[in-house]
Amino acid sequence: MELKSLISSIISKSPFPGSTNEFIFLCRKIALVHLKRKIGSGRLSLDFFRSTLDDLALDTIADLFSRGERGEFIQLQAYFEGLSIKESSEEDLLTYTRRLVCSRVNQNLFRLYQENDPSLGKILRNVKLAVGALQNFVVVERFNEQCIVPSMCETLEHLPGIERTDLDKEMQPRANGTESIPSLLAKLSQYLREQTGRSRIVSLMDVAMTFRSVYSSKHEGALEEPHQGDHLVENEARVIIERVCRTTKDELQERYVEKQKVETAMYENYFKVIQQTMVSQIIGRNGEGDSLFESLRAFVPDLAREEYNKRHKSMLEYLARLTRKRVTEQLKKDF
Repeated sequence: MELKSLISSIISKSPFPGSTNEFIFLCRKIALVHLKRKIGSGRLSLDFFRSTLDDLALDTIADLFSRGERGEFIQLQAYFEGLSIKESSEEDLLTYTRRLVCSRVNQNLFRLYQENDPSLGKILRNVKLAVGALQNFVVVERFNEQCIVPSMCETLEHLPGIERTDLDKEMQPRANGTESIPSLLAKLSQYLREQTGRSRIVSLMDVAMTFRSVYSSKHEGALEEPHQGDHLVENEARVIIERVCRTTKDELQERYVEKQKVETAMYENYFKVIQQTMVSQIIGRNGEGDSLFESLRAFVPDLAREEYNKRHKSMLEYLARLTRKRVTEQLKKDF
């Protein structure tokens, strides 16, 4: 079946079983080629995952085929419906499919690294977060792999790339193994800017593995220490929580305040409680934390339980659930 017809069937409300099998076979083949290239370049070892190549390929693309309540492929629909399928050539559609599959493979490899090697996963997470927060690197995609390059300098992408073993050799004498992730990124940026013999674009995974090598070789136990990288994660999470609370409050103010369901001062207190609860639950890892009623009483000391149940409970609980959902979605996206 032509890819155009295949995709049209896949994103329909009732995908044809034959089309589904054929498209899964195509995606698996693309994933296999992508993984083999990673293995050939030394950026992936099957020994780490203790899995066959076929199993790893299927594992990294499986969530692309999650179905909705009616049996439709919701993620494939969301991706392909944003493209002009009818006007696209077969070559263009194959490129779109490869981009989707390779991106998902890379994303789920990150997840598997985090599950199989928590210390490497923590470093990788903090590298990604620090790059986004500090803006001293730019994230680029090269050969369907997420990479970084120092900001505002020539990429030298026409030159051969830096092998990870060479990256290790360059970073070892520049670090003592106790630096935070942002500090190591600063040292990496300095090295890449100074050298002119290789491309300045480096794989995000290579960077994470090099940083772990620095920590493990120079400071035993450093992989278990939070360093300043974890503080950066917490600070970034606080910013996300504050931002989501603010935007949700502003978005719903007309519905609750202007329509006189609740007074302005109490509405403000609602979101003080919600933000405080999110910080306690997510950053403090305190489970459910204090009850919403007790938290609200901290701002309104004379609030009685009966009045709370009658006038505030349902609204506050709904706003808290909605905000928590939005915060969680944003944290998953950013982290």
